[in-house]
Amino acid sequence: MKRRDFLKSTVAFLGWFAMGGMPLGFAEGRDYYHILLISDLHLPVRVKKFPDKEAQADILAKKQSLLKTVNAWADVDEVALLGDLAARYGNEKEFRVVDDYLGQLQFPYYAVAGNHDYAYKDEPVETKKGKKHKLAAGTLAEKKAKLAAFQKRYHLPGAYYARDVGRCRLLYLSPDGCHSSVEISDEQLVWLKKEIASHRNGPILFFFHGPLMGTLRTYSKKINTVAATAQPSQKLLEILSAVPPGSLWISGHTHTPPTNDSYADIRVNRINENLVNIHNPTIDARHLYTNSLYIYKDRIVIRTYDYNTGVWLDALERTFSF
Repeated sequence: MKRRDFLKSTVAFLGWFAMGGMPLGFAEGRDYYHILLISDLHLPVRVKKFPDKEAQADILAKKQSLLKTVNAWADVDEVALLGDLAARYGNEKEFRVVDDYLGQLQFPYYAVAGNHDYAYKDEPVETKKGKKHKLAAGTLAEKKAKLAAFQKRYHLPGAYYARDVGRCRLLYLSPDGCHSSVEISDEQLVWLKKEIASHRNGPILFFFHGPLMGTLRTYSKKINTVAATAQPSQKLLEILSAVPPGSLWISGHTHTPPTNDSYADIRVNRINENLVNIHNPTIDARHLYTNSLYIYKDRIVIRTYDYNTGVWLDALERTFSF
């Protein structure tokens, strides 16, 4: 199928699901539905983080190799993109690279925006001393315009939207509050509360760029801050207290790798009796990992793949029954 036709089909499916179409089921011969989780692509590459040209080339090569690997997996049903698709500014130049990269995926994908996709001006600005250039926050109008452009670019049915897979309700959330890096608007919070109240027959999977407060150990001064977590945190905790068993909050943003001791420590990742935060690492790195989410009729399994070694990390496998 040509890319243009594929996108049209994806748009049609999205609209159908958003309006209450029949939920997706499992492929013939399989008892699970496989969602590949990819976060913080930062395409083409974060040059400030990796100023060395050799390092940049290595990271870009690894990103391309990742595509080749996942496209060869026969059981992937779709991909969830967890934000920060763009490297730094979220400008047109960066998104053209993103589009080329995503165009090579052999699966449908569903995206949420990260702060680097919408929150900053298109170009760096000079400091007061005029010596250095820095990342500058966009105006409220600029942020809203970039979120609208993101929605249009990736054919999303709305700033935030919902789908069904089996008994699971999938909610794709937007940082449309636009004040902190990853803040949810009051309007979206009302929608979120209604979604939770109306879905009691299975887990809810929340896809959002920012993690929930307190779901990682504070291994650096940037972790568990307002800028590093989904906001407004207290309101979210209150709303999320009503989620059904087996629910998951699926996030990126912090770039926490699987080597971190709280990455997959459910004692730390757990929000309440029915909700756990699944953290996802950046693929803008020299060592690449992704999580995969497998939906069965009575449980969800999370597995982590190491692209540098080519193995699944069995010690990090987690199962959530419902």
